[in-house]
Amino acid sequence: MLKGASAALTRRPDAGRIAIVKSPSSLLLVFALLTPSASAVDNREIPLGIEAVTGYRSEYIFRGFKLAGDLFDFQLEAEVALTNEVMLNAGGWFATETGRGDFEESVGFIGIRQECNDLMIGLELTFKNISHLVFKNSLDIAPYLSWQINEDFAIGGGVAWDTGADGLYSYAEGVWSKAHGDSAFIRAVGGISGVADYYDRSGLNDFYARLSYTYGINQRVAVTPFAETSVPLKSHGETVRIVAGLWFEVNF
Repeated sequence: MLKGASAALTRRPDAGRIAIVKSPSSLLLVFALLTPSASAVDNREIPLGIEAVTGYRSEYIFRGFKLAGDLFDFQLEAEVALTNEVMLNAGGWFATETGRGDFEESVGFIGIRQECNDLMIGLELTFKNISHLVFKNSLDIAPYLSWQINEDFAIGGGVAWDTGADGLYSYAEGVWSKAHGDSAFIRAVGGISGVADYYDRSGLNDFYARLSYTYGINQRVAVTPFAETSVPLKSHGETVRIVAGLWFEVNF
């Protein structure tokens, strides 16, 4: 999850993980409305940010499972600074497969996190309504922790109990981010996941990675092309996946 900027940038229906990198200084220009102000909090004002995101991806890979192809999605999220260190965010998304299937997913989520120096700890609850042959409607309970090693690199991990699967998903990942000019940044995410009784899977699950480039057209609008992969670490019917996509983001 972005530290100091919009958390929504990593929340789309993607691999189901939380990116954990502090935004470079140039990103503050693009997402200024979503950067909580310490002085505002001290004055008992409540800084609020809202972001809408729509996007497309060639396949929808969630926690190592392929759920759909040719996916379009829309997300709306709000984030509020309760104190200088505590952030609350809530929102939802809708995703639908086009052309080759009838997959749909409707999701609502709420989360809280505390940022103290270079450490961040949080908890997210995700309510999911899904049309799929294997995956079920569920509540996802997901605590996580991250450590910002330096301005560009962070490491972290978390677990998630999925009531639909009646099983556990866990991950550990690293995130690298670098400013590119005054209004863009590059991000690379890589990690490994494991599962326990998660839709008939247990043990090591997959290696995942994503490379993205976010360009701020102005203070309110940004675009993010990306490519990602999921490499199964056990033989369970999945194959190596390479996905391409694009997000279009607007701040209000």
